[in-house]
Amino acid sequence: APAAAQSSFAAHTALQWPAVLTGAFLGFLLLPVAYNIAFFVILRERFLIWQGVRSVIIVVLTIGLSSLPLGQFLSADGYARQVMINLLFDAAIAVSGPFLRRFVEPGMLSPRMYKLLGWKVLLVALSTPAMLMAECPPAYMLFRNLVLVSVLILLCAALGQAIWRGSRAAKFQAAAWFCLLLVCGISLFHDVFLGRPFPYFLLSLFGALALEMLLTSIGIGDRFTRLKQQHDSAHASAAAFQIMARTDPLTGIDNRRSLEARFETARPIAIAIADLDHFKRINDQFGHDVGDKVIISAARALASGNAFAARLGGEEFAVLFYSARPAEEAERLRRRISQYIAKDVEGLDAPVTASMGIAVLGRDTSFFGAMKLADISLYEAKANGRNRIVKSGSKQAENGSVAA
Repeated sequence: APAAAQSSFAAHTALQWPAVLTGAFLGFLLLPVAYNIAFFVILRERFLIWQGVRSVIIVVLTIGLSSLPLGQFLSADGYARQVMINLLFDAAIAVSGPFLRRFVEPGMLSPRMYKLLGWKVLLVALSTPAMLMAECPPAYMLFRNLVLVSVLILLCAALGQAIWRGSRAAKFQAAAWFCLLLVCGISLFHDVFLGRPFPYFLLSLFGALALEMLLTSIGIGDRFTRLKQQHDSAHASAAAFQIMARTDPLTGIDNRRSLEARFETARPIAIAIADLDHFKRINDQFGHDVGDKVIISAARALASGNAFAARLGGEEFAVLFYSARPAEEAERLRRRISQYIAKDVEGLDAPVTASMGIAVLGRDTSFFGAMKLADISLYEAKANGRNRIVKSGSKQAENGSVAA
């Protein structure tokens, strides 16, 4: 009795190897679909969509060509299943054109070849009904065979052109499609010239599909890696250009454009404009190289505090203040300019001083209005002897040692 039970159990649990192999093959085909989706989340490239669609079509086509039961309506010998197989086979051929023209690098296909790969979808669709007719007219079947031969030639020509122009992606795809195109070519030769189907078509097709999926996956991974590097490089360049557009090239601090943006996004309590006194004399007496060193040192002094400093141009700077006592902080920075220049720049015969005009802002003061108020205060500081700070709306000046 135990032996009989074991024999019965073994009989009911015996592996159906064709089904097992078909399932393993389908799992292998589904892997590209998964990583195409993962890649597309990172880079929205259309060739990933086309290859994903093509992979799904091939998976369903494999199920249709297998011995797996699909219900009474799609029985193995039924008309509906044959229709499904033919439609999926033509769909897989049709989408290969849009996939290829999106997959190869830009400029690797001529405009004419690019358009022809798009028209391939329509040509295949026009020939598909020939496989759905019980008795297809010979002329229509000839038209279909000519379309398939043309498609085969077109794909080979497109790959050849892209490879000749230096496409790395086309080389991967040529290797991936070689066996598949060879199987299709042999099948067409049997259909057109020998008048009988290729007896090993399905077996050869499955093997070619497996190899094609593997090599295409490698090619897509390589293309994805290079695209990711290009995107990262482009983003890094854009960020660098953005920094350059907002940074003064001589001093390394922010420029007027950055100052205005900062004013709008983080409104300050006060704004000041500082100007180096008698700077023209420094350039004339010591040269522009020494003048540049003086400007750099002054920028470093203004950027050393808690305020936001920017260079407006020449020897003129602007500072945004966020502290409760902006005038006191402005005076500390103004005095620090002379200290930094004396320490950084050798050979000067006199201390370099700065004048500053500061404007405490109202709630509705615009950037241009604030700059105007600070500029008026700076003019008063210059007119009153330089080397001092003047607050907007006040004739009173806080000054250090007045320049001669």
